[in-house]
Amino acid sequence: MSISMPYLAKLLSSQYQELILFPTEQCNFRCVYCYEDFKDGRMSKETIEGIKALLKQRVPELKELHLNWFGGEPLVAKDIVLDISSYASDLAKQFSNVSYYGSMTTNAYLLTPKVFSDLISAGVTNYQITLDGPNIIHNQRRLRANGEGSFERIWKHLIYMQESSLHFKVTLRIHFDLKSKELLLPFIDVIREKFGGDSRFDILFKPLEQLGGPNDHLIEVVPYAQREEIIRIFNQRLYENKQYNNVKKNENPYVCYAARPNSLTIRANGGIGKCTVVLNDPRNQIGFLKQDGTLILNKERLNQWFSGYSNLDEDILSCPLKGFN
Repeated sequence: MSISMPYLAKLLSSQYQELILFPTEQCNFRCVYCYEDFKDGRMSKETIEGIKALLKQRVPELKELHLNWFGGEPLVAKDIVLDISSYASDLAKQFSNVSYYGSMTTNAYLLTPKVFSDLISAGVTNYQITLDGPNIIHNQRRLRANGEGSFERIWKHLIYMQESSLHFKVTLRIHFDLKSKELLLPFIDVIREKFGGDSRFDILFKPLEQLGGPNDHLIEVVPYAQREEIIRIFNQRLYENKQYNNVKKNENPYVCYAARPNSLTIRANGGIGKCTVVLNDPRNQIGFLKQDGTLILNKERLNQWFSGYSNLDEDILSCPLKGFN
């Protein structure tokens, strides 16, 4: 599969800007496979002001602005999310050429109907929400910080979202490993019944990975040779066999956000990076944001993230860390 020129042009264009923002690096969950250390807290006032100043400088030059909320759990600092999102939305409305939208990776435990409505009003319309399967599996793996389970409340929030008339998109990410895959099959039937007819919901099956957390040794990674077949079985179950054949496939190979020159992460302390996984890797510490919106960047370190474009190496573009010396 080759990259189309229009797609490549968008990947490289300075008229598109994605900012992946960490309003807090604290979390109300302690998922058993998590790789984060939760050392940093809420985003500083100086960083918030710096983001707004950066947006004020950049938005007039853009065609598209995407604010992508990450964490920690972003809704632990929902006031910061709403503050910056509302600012960006109001700013974008001043320029007819700019399309703005917000997205969020959230565990959805704090995504109450009121919070959900407020986020939609502020332009945060796309969500990635993870379940590890039915409650018997999920509540063993996606634990709250107090050790209790989380499935029932998340499911309640998902049902509310589905029953609402609001415009949004949810990618429902379903984790699996070799231990849970059989239990997932009847759960997929429930997912299809509740969300299958709603175009606002997409279902994504993902194997658990070892991403550098303290419990990596406990994660039984699904061998690469088996992943595609397991996901195919899941999707056939989800789409009831024949319908799965009609699902639209991507026309371009996957290019990681970290490989895109127009995507940056801004951590709670104002640190600038490219990747949301290797947070403390020196290669991922490429600069910082000043309070006046100026980006101070280590250009040499930054440019290493773009090595896949030299020969359009799809493997490196899908994970630019593979291209580092």
